Order: sequence, then structure tokens, then C-alpha cells
Amino acid sequence: MATQTKRKITAIVVHHSISNWGDGATIKSWHMNPKNPPKGVTAGNGWKAPGYHAVVTNGYNDYPSWCARDKKARGTIRVDRIWSEEKIANGVANGNANTLHVCLIGDFDKDTPLAPQMEKLIDVLADWVRKYKLAPKDIYGHGEMQRKIGDKYQKTCPGKKVSMDAVRMAVARRFAQ
Repeated sequence: MATQTKRKITAIVVHHSISNWGDGATIKSWHMNPKNPPKGVTAGNGWKAPGYHAVVTNGYNDYPSWCARDKKARGTIRVDRIWSEEKIANGVANGNANTLHVCLIGDFDKDTPLAPQMEKLIDVLADWVRKYKLAPKDIYGHGEMQRKIGDKYQKTCPGKKVSMDAVRMAVARRFAQ
């Protein structure tokens, strides 16, 4: 029986869902459900792996809670771990072998992330930086990573209203304490 080699993680990539609602299970179904599913199953991208290892919710975990703009839901921001860190996710074209991916639920070209959501993101990033012996400079936005590997990627993921420099500084501050 062959043994699985532990992946050498060299980078972390931050994404946004461009959706107003969702959670880890929702994202996983959007990515992995078949394109032409049986009746009663939501269509997905048909990928073999989701795009992310973790999802930071915004409190609106399903469409009805978002439609109702349930203020109580905003207090239930959480991190859903949806894919093993040992497995390759599908987050960056031609750049997944040595990366971990985390997604913020929201469209941050239009909206500003919630402070508690950003705190959870920084928690995840600091944990991964520590665990994989990385530095804050090894954290990229999706668009930054695509450009780094030579893609002519023009999207702004994780959104114009997410400053990756501020994210990296917040992670660095965790280690300065």
C-alpha cells in the first residue's frame, strides 16, 4: 500500500464567494454537484474538489435568512472547514498544488466585509501561517496569486474592499504580540 506524501504548503489564497449568502456545505455543493444533476439536486460545477479548504460565513447561511436580513444571523459567523488540508482544492487555475484556500462569503467588490468575519479570517490565516511555518507575505488574494503565476487574470478577488496588505499586517500583528 502506497503512503500519501504530506503536501508542502507554500502559500495561502483568500477568495470571496460573490454571493450574499452561503456556508461551507453550500459552497461545496455549488462546486462539486454535477452540472446536470438528477431532479431535486442543485446543479454545480462538477468539480472533483471544492475551490476552498475553509469558508468564513457572513451569518446568512441560506437564501431565506439573507432574504429576511435576519439580524440575529449576523451573530452566527463561523468558519466551516470543508476540505482536508492534505488534499488539493480547486481555487486557483494552475496554482493549487502547494496552496491552501479560504473563502469569505460576500461580494467585496460591492460590500465591505463584516468586522467579525475579518477576525475569523485572520484567525484561520494565523493558524495556517503558524502550522505550515509560513510568513504573512505568503498570503495572497486570488487575483494576486493568478498574476504571480503569470496569468493575465483581471478579476479583483477577494474584492476591491478587501485590502490584502491590511490582511497581511493583521496576521503579522498576531505574531508580534
